[in-house]
Amino acid sequence: MELARSIEVARGWRDEGKSVAAATLVRVRGPAPRPLGSRFLVSSAGDMEGSVSGGCVENDVFLHAQQVLEDGRARLVGYGISNDAAFEVGLSCGGEIDVFIERWTDTPWERVDPSQLAVIAVVVAGPDLGARGIFDAGSGLTGSTLPVSLITGLAEPVRVALETERPAIVGVGESEVFLEAVAPLPRLIIFGAVEIGQALASLAARSGFEVTVCDPRSAFTTADRFPDAVEIIAAWPEEAVEQLGFDGRTFVVVLSHDPRYEDPVVKAALSQNVKYLGAMGSQKTHRKRLQRLAEAGVPPAALARIHGPIGLPLGAEGAGETAVEILAEMIKVRRTDEAGGSAGAANN
Repeated sequence: MELARSIEVARGWRDEGKSVAAATLVRVRGPAPRPLGSRFLVSSAGDMEGSVSGGCVENDVFLHAQQVLEDGRARLVGYGISNDAAFEVGLSCGGEIDVFIERWTDTPWERVDPSQLAVIAVVVAGPDLGARGIFDAGSGLTGSTLPVSLITGLAEPVRVALETERPAIVGVGESEVFLEAVAPLPRLIIFGAVEIGQALASLAARSGFEVTVCDPRSAFTTADRFPDAVEIIAAWPEEAVEQLGFDGRTFVVVLSHDPRYEDPVVKAALSQNVKYLGAMGSQKTHRKRLQRLAEAGVPPAALARIHGPIGLPLGAEGAGETAVEILAEMIKVRRTDEAGGSAGAANN
């Protein structure tokens, strides 16, 4: 379960007078059905939401969570497939996982500014079990129950976690500490309020992107056509780019291959080193695009960062499937830190 959703659910249960226990997947060895940081919430009334294993061990985690709610003592529980009873309490996929279960009375995640990158460090094993600290990307340690020795030993692991925005478990002295980044949603800016853009906006919003749509045609840039967008801008590219600004967490998709429309966007996106830049058009169109931009002085290394033709080549037909191709490529870049252009689908 996504962190924002976890916090929302926990707050709702607490508002109803219920206590909340959170089980977090903090270590994976071998194959596992859920990624690090996955959560399973349990309330004192027996409510459940989320998953740490896709259903393999949730029954046992539920029992541990009830015990945590009763005695208030956090615990680290390991699961794996090592005997004939694996299907009773274990992972049928053959992996091993560690799940940290704690009481959520007032989570530090709720005190972090969602617009700022931060890392939460929680001791999940060894001395000072349950101690935690909040490391803000801008101002450093902002709140902590961690001992000084752990704070010092976490300096480099926290720096890496802030840079990669990926969860990790690290050993510091006799303790094991789980690091989890709390980051703003990546922005997706769609230039071109066309049918593919409608499908992409909907899919991307449901996949953890904050979506903005830009198009100079006010009849196309309406909330009815883009109900999942957080911002809709009726403006020409030069004006929109100046208004929005790009950064290293921005994904840009250009769905018009008219040079007068796309070139200002592409140049701005490349100059500001966006996370992802995809441009619509066939391979022939993309070759012309590269030639045109090269003649305009865009360096070859920058041109290589354009994903064109846009999207993973899945053989899509129609706007909906093409949007899936584009989103698939965006997710690949987001999760693997891929750089450079794509072989892409042959967009028209």
